[in-house]
Amino acid sequence: MPVPFFSGSKQLSIELAEPVVILRGQPGDNTTAVLRGELELVLNKPMSASSIVVKLMGKSHTLWPDGIGGRTTKLYHDKTIHEQNVILQTLPEDHGVLPAGLHRWPFEFLLSSRLVETIEDDFAKVWYYVQGCVHRTGMGTANLKSRRNILLLRAASWSEQALTSHALTNPSILVERRLPQCDATIFIEKSMASSGTQFPISFTLAAHRKHVFLESVSVILQERRIYQLPEMDAKRGEVHDFRLALHDARNQSDLAVSSFAPPMEVDMPHLRRVLAAKNAHIPLTATPFQYQFVFTLPNCVHLNHTTSYNEILFTHYLKIDIEVSFPEEQHEQPANNQNVRVDDPKKGTLRTAIHLDTPISILDCRLKDDYATLPSYEASVYDSKVDDVNDTSGASNFFLCPCYLKYKKECKQSSGSSEAIMTRQNSDSLLPPPPYSSPKIKI
Repeated sequence: MPVPFFSGSKQLSIELAEPVVILRGQPGDNTTAVLRGELELVLNKPMSASSIVVKLMGKSHTLWPDGIGGRTTKLYHDKTIHEQNVILQTLPEDHGVLPAGLHRWPFEFLLSSRLVETIEDDFAKVWYYVQGCVHRTGMGTANLKSRRNILLLRAASWSEQALTSHALTNPSILVERRLPQCDATIFIEKSMASSGTQFPISFTLAAHRKHVFLESVSVILQERRIYQLPEMDAKRGEVHDFRLALHDARNQSDLAVSSFAPPMEVDMPHLRRVLAAKNAHIPLTATPFQYQFVFTLPNCVHLNHTTSYNEILFTHYLKIDIEVSFPEEQHEQPANNQNVRVDDPKKGTLRTAIHLDTPISILDCRLKDDYATLPSYEASVYDSKVDDVNDTSGASNFFLCPCYLKYKKECKQSSGSSEAIMTRQNSDSLLPPPPYSSPKIKI
C-alpha cells in the first residue's frame, strides 16, 4: 500500500480524545482530570530520529498599559505557569531510524484541580497547549513539531471529597430581613451560573402595617478584576457593575393560602418600573408580594468567569437593594435610624432600604449545557417538555456566543476520533482471551 506524501507539519499531528478538560471541584480539592491523546507521524521514507517527546504547556500573558519594570517601559509580561514532559520513545544514537509508514504514540497527562483554568480577558490570558516533537539526528536537520491547543474549564461542582465528608453546600441562597415595616425574603436559586444565561431571583415582601409601598428593586452584578505580578511589584484593579436585564416575571402567590384576600397582581410594565425607577409606588397589601424575577446575565463579551488565580483574580458579587416607603408616625425617630430617610417632608413619608451583598460564581460561557438548560423545580412541574430528553428547544434560553458555538462544533468533530483513540488505548492494555480448549488433567 503506497504511503501518501506529507511535507512540513503535515507529517506530525496530535489527536486528542478530550480537546476540552473539565476540572471538577474547587482548586483546593484533591481531584485530578485526565488528558489522553496520540502523537501521529506519517513517513513516506525512513527517517533518522533520537527521541519522541510530548509536553503540556501552560502560559500566561498580561498587558500593562501604564508600564511595569524599573523604568515602566515594559507593557506586557509572559510567564510559564505549568509544564509536563513525557518521553514517548528513545531510539539508539547509532542506528535510530523510524521506518516508513504510520506511527502512533499514545500519551496521557494527569491534571490536578489546582491548575489555573483557561482565562480569556482583554488584559490577561491563560492558555494551554500540547506540543509533540520528533528529535532528529544530523547536522542542520530540523526537528518535527506539532502543536494543539486545549481548553481547561472549571466546573465548580461537588467533588468526591465533599461527598465522603458529608460537606455538601447548598447551591441556593436564602436571606431574610425583618423590619418594623415589613419582612423581606430573597431567594437566589443558584449561586453559580454561566454568563449569558437566565438567573432567577424570588422576592417575598409582607407588610406589617398599612400604607407601605414598594418603590424600587435594584439588582447589580459587580465584577472585580485584580491583576498583579509579585516579581515586578505591580498591581492594578478594576470594578465593573452590570445592571441585570429583566427577562420574565412570575407571580408565586399561593391561591389556597391567600383565599381570605385577593392575590396581588402586578402587570409587567409596573414590574419593569420597579427595576428602572425609584418611585414605582406599588402598595403592599394583606397578601404578600411574591414574585420571581428571571434576569439575563451579561454575555462573555463583557463578563469574565470567576477565577482563583492570584495574579489574574476575577470575583463576582450580587448586590440587591429594595426600597420601601411608609408614612411617618409620631413615635418614630428617623434621625436615630441610619437606614431610614425622609422621602417627602410635605407628605410625611419615610423610606428605608434592604441591602444584600453576596458572592456568586460565574462559570465559563462554554459550560451552559450543564448549568443553564436544567430548569428549576417549579418550572419542571408545569413544563411537559422536561421529560423529553431529546428535546433541545430549551437551549434557546441563553445567549449563543461565538465561543460557545465554536466549542460545540469542535466537540462534535472530535467525537469520532476520540472514540477511536479510546478504543486503541483500551485494546492495548487488554490481555488476550484464554484458549478454548481446557488443559488435560492427569489422573
